[in-house]
Amino acid sequence: MKKIFVAGLCLAPMLALFGCGQTDCQTLVRENMSERSDVYYFSDNADFLVSVCSGQREEKYAYDGKSDKKVDFALVIAELSQAQDEMVKVTINGVESDLILEYNYRTGKHMADLERKIGDEEEISITYMDKTASLKCKSKDFKVSADQAIELGMKNLEEFISPLCQGKNFKGECYLKIMDGLSGGTSEPLWLFSVLDEKGEMKNVIISTNEPIVLADGKQNML
Repeated sequence: MKKIFVAGLCLAPMLALFGCGQTDCQTLVRENMSERSDVYYFSDNADFLVSVCSGQREEKYAYDGKSDKKVDFALVIAELSQAQDEMVKVTINGVESDLILEYNYRTGKHMADLERKIGDEEEISITYMDKTASLKCKSKDFKVSADQAIELGMKNLEEFISPLCQGKNFKGECYLKIMDGLSGGTSEPLWLFSVLDEKGEMKNVIISTNEPIVLADGKQNML
């Protein structure tokens, strides 16, 4: 973690998250993102629904209030017909590969990590049995970027976040995810910004991808 410098002219210790000297806290939040999704693809065809969210996340993914080493990821989530693990063929820019999608009994969806970063100009399709879903990058059309969503989330959760910023340390971890019909039951993609402290307390903010507004906040068990 890079060294943090506190401006000497900021004398009031009670200053809030976005006050003088508190750029440090914003930096700590961004350095402790255990997941940050910023690229999102979705299939528009009716054969079967599938999405790909890509970014960086913890190498050892754990909801424990601590953010560790990050790796690239591309999470594939699909709604398939069988309640069991299924093999699909993933084609990215003409290169084919087989991928096993594991069935999640809690969500009723299939998922797997491609373990790589996906850009916003890829040509992606996924074939399951005799059906092929062509995916389109939807995040290119978002009016609210990942950075803007994080800023809105930090501002909305200022009272919860400020006490977690202690010197050079952040006593928690943060997540920025994309919710859609597959992952969150929403009719359109939305940003989900979450903060989890070391005691296990969690706060969430749901943010529109079309305009910089908070749609809901303070909800629990969204991760």
